Amino acid sequence: MTVSSWDLDLKSVRHLVPHPSAAGSLRNALRAGEDPRARILCFPDHFSWGPIAPEDPAVRKRWWGPMACDDDGPGDIEAELRDFWRRLETDADRIVVWFSRRGSDDVAFFLAVTVRLGLRPCSLIEIDRPSVRTAGYLSPLEMTQQLNCEEPLSDERRASSRRLWRQLQAENATFRVVTSTGLTSAPADRFDAQLLAAATPVWRPALRLVGDVMGNDDDAIDMPLRWRIAALVDSGKLILEGDPRSLRTAKIRLPD
Repeated sequence: MTVSSWDLDLKSVRHLVPHPSAAGSLRNALRAGEDPRARILCFPDHFSWGPIAPEDPAVRKRWWGPMACDDDGPGDIEAELRDFWRRLETDADRIVVWFSRRGSDDVAFFLAVTVRLGLRPCSLIEIDRPSVRTAGYLSPLEMTQQLNCEEPLSDERRASSRRLWRQLQAENATFRVVTSTGLTSAPADRFDAQLLAAATPVWRPALRLVGDVMGNDDDAIDMPLRWRIAALVDSGKLILEGDPRSLRTAKIRLPD
């Protein structure tokens, strides 16, 4: 069943997207489609890593603090998260959730939003293409082609999503990654072996290591990888040359 069976004239549409890049492409797609009722709400955080329990934005703010380097951290993540949830829970619009089932960030976003919505009806635009690990990879044209093709969230999917999210919250692991069975918890050292494999006895720019791992693992994200490089340096498994607070200019090698 598609949205053609819904009375779309009753409410305006609120599109929920997991990343700013998705918001930009969708904004262009909506402009081309000339839908003045549609609005976009972009998720401000990355729930594929860091604590997801308790459900307190202040916990996320404390987690993000040490993660930021090179001034790449978020703004006031606590205030932005509170504003996102407030707008989601008080908005009377019809909800459409965009996400890719291939990317951990997107799936975590979908699960968290689904739980917050409770029994409130919503519909999904779920991308299932191997090359698209986030809805943000879609071009405005591709998003235009997806508009009005959403499927209502079924009661069964809602219940299974809630169970999975509550399980992930109970585990509250450092990382969450997509596997053949869905979104799964992973430990803090999930990417350490890949980072060490990317290092050599010769100095390499630290960001080269980050790029190598991201190129080989769809679940890898730059900021937590930089955090893990710092942890590996602290443990003596990697040697750093330069300012540890600025991995943009630092170099890394394996110890002698």
